[in-house]
Amino acid sequence: MKKKIIILFFLILLVSISKTFSIEVTSLEAEKRLEFSEFFPKKICNKIYEESFFGKENKLSEEVELKAYFNLKRLNVDEANSNLLLYFDQRSYNYKDPKLGIIIFNNISDDFSDEVASLNKKIKDAGTQKIVVCEYDLEKSLSEGKFFDFKIIFDNATKVETNVPPKILIYFDGTIEYLYFNEKVEYNASKFNYKKYPFDVQNFKISVSSQISENLSFRMSDKFKLLNADIKKLEFSNISSPGWTIKQYNTYPVLDYLGYVYSDYAKPSVKSEITIHRNSIIFVFKFIMPIVMIIMLTYFTIFLPFEFDRTSVCITLVLALVAFNLVAASSKIPDMPYLNIFDWFIFTAYVNAISVLTLTFIEAIYIGHFMGYGRDIFKVPLDKKTGLIKFRKISWIILLMILIVSASAGYWVIFLG
Repeated sequence: MKKKIIILFFLILLVSISKTFSIEVTSLEAEKRLEFSEFFPKKICNKIYEESFFGKENKLSEEVELKAYFNLKRLNVDEANSNLLLYFDQRSYNYKDPKLGIIIFNNISDDFSDEVASLNKKIKDAGTQKIVVCEYDLEKSLSEGKFFDFKIIFDNATKVETNVPPKILIYFDGTIEYLYFNEKVEYNASKFNYKKYPFDVQNFKISVSSQISENLSFRMSDKFKLLNADIKKLEFSNISSPGWTIKQYNTYPVLDYLGYVYSDYAKPSVKSEITIHRNSIIFVFKFIMPIVMIIMLTYFTIFLPFEFDRTSVCITLVLALVAFNLVAASSKIPDMPYLNIFDWFIFTAYVNAISVLTLTFIEAIYIGHFMGYGRDIFKVPLDKKTGLIKFRKISWIILLMILIVSASAGYWVIFLG
């Protein structure tokens, strides 16, 4: 029994040790990756680092095609501060350099240790040379000129924060990968168009470019193409976007020529086009529907005879409208130099309420000063109230026309103004 327990313990220990060398992170198919912690012995990785001088020059001597990968995990719009926040789980660029392959081969061919022999056998059994063998600190490697600095930046970003130090990964086949984790990129969203708020659709572009203008181009990696296909099947539901629904997310490489079309200098970049729709259903039920009900109740109070305290009812509904307006207006979109749908909706509600109150006051003046009655008008025979009845019927039509004209005018002012 003790022997079985000991064997089971060693099996568990063996599995846990193997996981320290190869950790598979599962999510979408394209997000499944193997992370190796110094697959080569440290002394070999140090030798490869010492012999690497890929960044000693400030410009590329030959053509390089960087294969890009972007994994956007969250999108957040901070409307109070006009900020657009993008959270990337991972961003990477890789290319293959034959010189690195030679450096790797020379270093492992001179090492005849059992450890290296075992590693070579594992690589052979895996049937691929696309295996991470060393990793280095990206910023240190670039500052020491060990690897080339492609000077990649987020165009027009106001702030870029990286929570995990970026790395340079070395693959057995001579591939060099620049790897960034857990990035938060902030953009100014002041150019968003809120005219259709709260039913607005926002379109924006982001660009990641290199300041190297010669012998460089971007291409989307096969891993990104697989990820892109997966997220489209899921209709972008794997990307968190509180308050919004992502309808489009396209990423593609671009080569913008500087100056003339046939200029030798170009700006290589990767651009993304994103379209988001506001989730307005909650706003509709919280604010718009109650205000619609207040508008309807306010309008129908005109059918209530004056002697049934119509004035108090109207004033109460106006105060309720003011309260909803204050709640809806607070902590929402920033003040804009133009009107939006909700602004005009509130304006229409106020026009309706003030019109009903105005006609109520006119009716009170008509009953008190011209007819000579007060609240006892209810007891007056119909044949003596023909003028009052006609006034009320005209009022119903006038108020309905005011409501229709006010609502219709919003379209012309907002969309055609």
